[in-house]
Amino acid sequence: MHKLKSDMFLLHAPSVFDFRERDDLLFAYLSDSDSVNVTSVYEMYPIGWFSIKQHLAENDVQCDIVNVASLMLMHPEIDVEALIGRLEAPIFGFDLHWMTQCYGAVELAKLVKRVHPEALTVFGGISATYYAEELSRYEAVDVVVQGYDTLEPVRRLTEEVLRGNRDFRTIPNLLYTSGDEVESTGFDHKPATNYNDVANSWSYYQKTPVTPLSSKLIMTLPNTGCAHDCGWCGGSRFAYRNIMDVRKTLVQKNNDLIIEELRTMGEAAKHTSIYALQCYSENKTRMHSYLDAVHEFGYRSVYFEQFNLTPDDTLKKMGESTDAYILLSPESHDPRISKAAGRGTFTMDEMERWIPRALDAGIKGVMVWFFIGMPYQDRQSVMDTVAYSERLIRKFGGWPALPLICPMVPFLDPGCRFFEEPDQHGYRIFHRTLEEHRQAMIEPIWYRRLNYETRWLSRRDLQDVSYEAIARLVSIKGEYGVLRGEFCEAVLETIGQTRRLLGEMERALTLDGKLPASLRDEMRAYNRKILAYSSDQILPMPRPFGGRWFDDVTVPAEMISEISGPSTWAVSNPA
Repeated sequence: MHKLKSDMFLLHAPSVFDFRERDDLLFAYLSDSDSVNVTSVYEMYPIGWFSIKQHLAENDVQCDIVNVASLMLMHPEIDVEALIGRLEAPIFGFDLHWMTQCYGAVELAKLVKRVHPEALTVFGGISATYYAEELSRYEAVDVVVQGYDTLEPVRRLTEEVLRGNRDFRTIPNLLYTSGDEVESTGFDHKPATNYNDVANSWSYYQKTPVTPLSSKLIMTLPNTGCAHDCGWCGGSRFAYRNIMDVRKTLVQKNNDLIIEELRTMGEAAKHTSIYALQCYSENKTRMHSYLDAVHEFGYRSVYFEQFNLTPDDTLKKMGESTDAYILLSPESHDPRISKAAGRGTFTMDEMERWIPRALDAGIKGVMVWFFIGMPYQDRQSVMDTVAYSERLIRKFGGWPALPLICPMVPFLDPGCRFFEEPDQHGYRIFHRTLEEHRQAMIEPIWYRRLNYETRWLSRRDLQDVSYEAIARLVSIKGEYGVLRGEFCEAVLETIGQTRRLLGEMERALTLDGKLPASLRDEMRAYNRKILAYSSDQILPMPRPFGGRWFDDVTVPAEMISEISGPSTWAVSNPA
């Protein structure tokens, strides 16, 4: 019988822990809702876990990541309780990951406590920091590590536990249970430089095969916090001051460590793309150094998030370094809405004049993201954004300047300006506590999961106009040949089925307060279909699971086979 032993396991739960058994909520398809091919169980774990794993390894502590969510999707027949029983460690760590895992992670911690009652359960991250006091009161939660850089507190915590000590009073940034009381060790560990001071290693990912439907994609994160102040974002300047109680809200990583991280892909770099997270907060010197490394190591392509219109010299260097794509997020075509959202650094006219310069400099494509759920934004404004998107497609041919639109789901980030000051910005907040957010994650209809609505769009309106806008934009892309006709037809058919099911669910709950058995059967079949593959907004086509950097590589196939049985949930991945 296979078992895995470690000093610490980091476990990533699905958003809804028991999603395979649920026929009382809909994992509704949202089509253009993401640029990373994940499902609505949010199986991508925090990239900061690499830093924890590496830092512990450098201090002779073994830490392993087990992506339970990914395993449950790829192997629907797997027995999760049996899996947890095969993992032996004194410490298990969990994430809330921008609140998407707030339900699943706590439920998984309960299971760990049942199977390993002596093990220590530890939570961390930005959302866990915001809700540290409430989170620490859950019976399944032993320790909450506060902060944006928890490498040293976690190291000291693991070393104390490995020595058999449960007295954590000298370790900073902790809330932990001691008897019936919650103890606090203060919140003083807040590094102002050298964020996550280790070189993450992608060496494990080198040999993952490349297929036509799953290319290699990694992510780099050169800093934490932000110099900007988007009102909806839990990583903004306002939110970091609010949650972390710091004045300096942008903390950068040692640039040499980022370069070393890029080096770890070796020869596989030429088959690998990079999603360059938060590079919009990098200065020119660091950015150009990063581009030199991308070119030297031969990375296939890089997707650069940019806050402003990238200057010409950096455009040129991007174009020379790799197949470069730029992601802009004005949030709305309307400058009033864009500015109120925290953007508004350029007008659409300025962007349209800039796009040809970017393309001439060698940029392969510009992706323009629009958001639904912003201040002053009503239904007409959303549809005007879609009409503007058609103008962009008509003017630039589609792929060179690709518009995308999505709703802000499932939550407005706790700690952000709009969450903390809703009345001032036209918002109404429905869920305040962690438990309210947890229960919202298992609401049958997704608009009821939203923790906000605006003065201009109710929660129900947000749901309806999201599908209306997405469907219209997909149709436009089909009309102009940006997407193949069969893709568009499949997406529109799924959107139609989703809207019909949501309507039938709402009528049943309104009239009878429950869902009839026949409808639950249809919901179950729908959920199996939607969760049988991953997709993304850029190319909305079903993709088989596997080959993603966050898919589990820890649990061996032999163990999976031993703890798997017949499943009534599994379906074949669509071709």
